[in-house]
This record gives sequence, C-alpha cells and structure tokens, in this order.
Amino acid sequence: MAGMFGLFNYDKEGPGVSKNAPPKRRFVVFFELYGRKFWKLIWAGLLWLAVSLPIVTRGWADAGLTFITRNFTREKHAFIREDFFETIKKNRWPALAVGIINLIVTGILLYNISLYAFATMPVLYVLLGAEPSAIPEPVELGTFDIVVLGVSMAGYMLFTWMKYYIPFLVITFKLKLKQVYKNAFLFAAVNLKANLIISLVLLLVYGGLISLALFLNYGLVQAVVLLLFLTLVPAFRSFLIQFCIFPAIKKMMIDPYYKENPNADKQARLDLNLEVEEVADPDAPAPVPVEEPVFSDTVPEPDPEPANIPRQYSEREMRRFNNRVRATEDDDDTI
Repeated sequence: MAGMFGLFNYDKEGPGVSKNAPPKRRFVVFFELYGRKFWKLIWAGLLWLAVSLPIVTRGWADAGLTFITRNFTREKHAFIREDFFETIKKNRWPALAVGIINLIVTGILLYNISLYAFATMPVLYVLLGAEPSAIPEPVELGTFDIVVLGVSMAGYMLFTWMKYYIPFLVITFKLKLKQVYKNAFLFAAVNLKANLIISLVLLLVYGGLISLALFLNYGLVQAVVLLLFLTLVPAFRSFLIQFCIFPAIKKMMIDPYYKENPNADKQARLDLNLEVEEVADPDAPAPVPVEEPVFSDTVPEPDPEPANIPRQYSEREMRRFNNRVRATEDDDDTI
C-alpha cells in the first residue's frame, strides 16, 4: 500500500509544473522536501544518536548528519549509512576537534547562566523536586554579577548561532579551525533573520514537547515525548538549519569564489546542486571558419566498397556447430 490510501505517495506521478507557475514559498518547499525524506531523516537521526552517545564524538555525528541534510535540502541524493560514515571518515579530525571545543564552550556558558539563575530564582529548585528546607534564600546580584550574567547569556546565544554553521563549513570547505570559527561568527552576526527563524522554530518544538511531558504527567506520554526527542528532533533540527543557512553561505562565500575562479571545482558545485555555466577559455584559439567552395567538383566519386558483413547463421546451423564443439571438449569440471 503506497502511503495511506495513496495520500502520501511521493513516487506517484503528478500533473507536473507549469512553466509560468509562480515560485513556491520557502516554507512550502521546506515541508515538501521534509515530507519526501521523512523516513530517511529518521534513519539518519538514529545514526546521529548512536555516534554522539560517547558525547566527545558529537562532532562526528554532526558532520555525518549535516552531509545528509545538506544534500536533501539541495535536492541531491544521499546514501544514509554509507555517506554518513564516509563523511565522518573524510573529516574525522576537524569534526572531532570542533565537537570537543563546542562542548567545552557551551558547558562553560551554561554553567555561568545556571549559577546566577539558581541564585536569583529559588523556584528552580522547586521544579527540580528539592525539599523546601533545602531551598536557599534568593541572592541580590551586584553590578558585576549582572554584567557577567548578561555577557554569558549573549555569548551563549551567539555561540548557539555559530554552531548552526560550523558543521557545514567543516564538511564543505577546506578551512582551518580558526577560519571555521571566524566565518561562523560572521554568519552568526550578519545572517540574523535566518538565525532567529531557526531559534524560534526550535524553541517552539522543544517547548511544545517539554510542556506535553510536564502537563500530561503519564508514563506513556513521557515515553512518546522521549521517543520523539531521540528519533525526530535531531534530523529535523539539522534539516531546518541547512535549509535556512544555505542562501547566506552561497551569497557570501560560494558565489564570490566562483566569480573569481569560474572554472574551479565544478564537481563541488554539482554536489551542491548549483548551476555550472560553461565559461569560454580566453586563451583558447578562435575557431577557423570553413569557407564554402565557389565551384563544385563535377567528377563523380567512386562507389564505396561494400561493407564486409559476416554471414548470419540460422538457428539450426548454430545448434549443429555447438554440438560439434561439445563433442571435442574434455569432460572436466576444473576451470
């Protein structure tokens, strides 16, 4: 049964698209691509979960999943398992390094934020199930503490936006770690619209699932929420990020490079599903024009020699020939 009574059968031929049809809105294209690759994305998300379980290998998991979702958002094919691990193999050292760096920086920023949050809002202890007698009195923050808290929160938001771009830069460009983080910082500061859209959508998804688990305090509901977090959210997050950030990367990094180097890395452009324009070589010699003859030769040309076509044997002749060959062969099973 294709889909549910044929409703979600993406292999079924449709009426086609008219040449004069207006371009689809970006969010329509997003959901069409996501629906088309839904089950493959879940499989890729499970691979991401398995590889990132040791925590320090999170960079490898991000690299493999980013390649899959990058290809899918660019409407390119990808073999889930093979391309996932092949990408990790090709980028194992830079991906491992950025994964560890990201964990350390994120951990430090979250520690600073949580330290001040628990000091000023004791209600957080209640949410974690602490006894009332163990809840400390709220602390009034000084000027220095407020500055540190503000810097930590701003830094966490900025670094979160940088992490949207880091895996893509690692697997797509040949950059040093310093260049990866420099470019990620520039995109985090410049591409604000896409960053805010990604963050808002993810907050809605996370907030919706967490609220569902808290307000419907049933074991089955919480198990379903946990299952969704493990199977659906990782690939959805990566797919959303790759879909939103590519236009800015193409405009600021890819297009300027190929404008200066029009004949460079055509295969890389094909991998990203970008149009490859054939540019004429200025150093190539100009073609020699062929002049048509003024007078035609009236001497008749000799007839071409007949083609030497082998005789076609009938089926009976071929059977007799094969029988004679078998009779002369030794009855031996060795090769």
